[in-house]
Amino acid sequence: MCYNGISLALLAVLIISSPAAASCSTEFSSINTIQGSSDISPLLGQQVNTQGVVTAIIYPDSKAAGIVLRAPNTTSLNEANSLFIADREAAGIYSPGQLLQVSGTVTELQQLTSLAQITAINLCGDDANTAAIPLSLPLAAGLDWEQLEGALLSIDQTLIVNDTYSLSRFGEITLADQRLMVPTEIMAPGEAAAKLNDTQQQRHMLVLDDGKYQQNPQPLQVGNISVSATNTVRVGDAVSQIKGVLLQDDRGYRLVPTVQPQFTRANPRPEKPASKPTRALRVASFNVLNYFNGEGQIPAFPTRRGANSPAEFQRQQAKTVAALAALDADIIGLLEVENNGYSVNGALADLTRALNKVVSKPYRYVITDEQPGTDQIKVALLYRPSTVNVEGHAAMLLGPPFDWGSRPPLAQSFRHLASNQLVTVSINHFKSKGSCPEDTSDVNADQHDGQACWNALRTQSAKALSDWLHSQPTGVETDKQLILGDLNAYRMEDPLRALEQQQWHYLSAASGTTYSYVYRGRSGSLDHVLASPALAKQLAGIQHWAINADEPTLLDYNTEFKSDAQQQLFYAPSPYRSSDHDPVLATFQF
Repeated sequence: MCYNGISLALLAVLIISSPAAASCSTEFSSINTIQGSSDISPLLGQQVNTQGVVTAIIYPDSKAAGIVLRAPNTTSLNEANSLFIADREAAGIYSPGQLLQVSGTVTELQQLTSLAQITAINLCGDDANTAAIPLSLPLAAGLDWEQLEGALLSIDQTLIVNDTYSLSRFGEITLADQRLMVPTEIMAPGEAAAKLNDTQQQRHMLVLDDGKYQQNPQPLQVGNISVSATNTVRVGDAVSQIKGVLLQDDRGYRLVPTVQPQFTRANPRPEKPASKPTRALRVASFNVLNYFNGEGQIPAFPTRRGANSPAEFQRQQAKTVAALAALDADIIGLLEVENNGYSVNGALADLTRALNKVVSKPYRYVITDEQPGTDQIKVALLYRPSTVNVEGHAAMLLGPPFDWGSRPPLAQSFRHLASNQLVTVSINHFKSKGSCPEDTSDVNADQHDGQACWNALRTQSAKALSDWLHSQPTGVETDKQLILGDLNAYRMEDPLRALEQQQWHYLSAASGTTYSYVYRGRSGSLDHVLASPALAKQLAGIQHWAINADEPTLLDYNTEFKSDAQQQLFYAPSPYRSSDHDPVLATFQF
């Protein structure tokens, strides 16, 4: 049997017959020389002999197992001084603190500079220094992750969980020294916003690996937490006692821990929103993440965009209903409902029926005379007849720019029974930032200002929406109007500013959560509420209910990539991770 080009017997001879420093040559290529000063080793493909101290064993008991060598007497972050030895046998033999001389071929394993095809390993000594090198975030000026490749690092500061998207598949969590916001959530679009996203924030971020080199790990252990539907890690939680080796692969740099990090629930799950005051009007918006029941297609499952099976649909429905019921809203704007009509078997009727089984004050849904666009998804409105009456007629804006891309907005006027006030509510879902035009000269292409693509269409949609609402499209004259929904634009982006220029007041909380979505380790709000001046004066409170964006995706209704045991362990019929967006609630007191 051969391993990396030599027989195991020969490898054993090489190891056993190398008692100490006498067998170790003073002529060797330093680790620094092998790493070089660029992303790729200058000695790539060459056979070399090098020497270093074992600092860690990486991915033991896996096909990717190996050891990490560090240049002797290294104490500084300022130069590349570690190297991965891709040898599974060596990982089972050697220990941290041993000085080794290794011969092999320089290679780039998924962009990680390494030695592979090992032909000799000699033990030169024991008990060398293996102290981790201190690191703090953000990276200091003049330092980059490539320089630290392979380094054993310790981070004394407490870091914050910023993303858990890859937790279930790869056991990874993105950390940073602070909660990072989408740049255009906090600053105007432009060159500075793009630079903050693409360059500066990267120096604050670090991916923490689980050290298992296994997809869909079971059980899923994250530091001191064994993850389940009721015992989870949320964006905003704190992590301390971080120590490990920095590796690189096709997905970027990651820290593989050598000791168990400690997680603290700094961002606990919020309880349900406070009960609505008796005579107040509460309006909510909720993106229900492709609520499809498959009505109208044969077979019904898998649905075009939502659940793949009846079992998944039941799981999705239970979580969605739990969230909607807890909102305690008089009017609820829905997004991403399957556009399959208003019949008793359609998705909207199905959801309303399920919701009414668990609430004390039943809901009805608004029906439009016309088909609400040609997209697979639509916007919709639910309301409680016990607190509001429908006035006028349901109106939709079906013409340009809503004939493609942005879903046609829906507006309906309501009379608030407790105050006799008339309020027109519009629910909206603008074109997403993805699927960019192939023609880079297109006005809707990414302008590299932080707003991604289709910004021009979203801005045009915002202006058209404002003009339409000012025309009182429901046939009801009222100065109290509301724009809510998923505008697919962050707070400081052009569509929001265009609406504000048309005298719509952006409603924001005085304190608390100001985001509804997490994407690639940044938080921001895509879900907004804007009011006419007369209605804005009546605002009693607004809240983003943080039940979804901070939660790991593995806790949603989907069953893919989960064993039977995990399907039970990671699921609960609770509001948490019922969608990828957080609902937003606005309460008005007349």
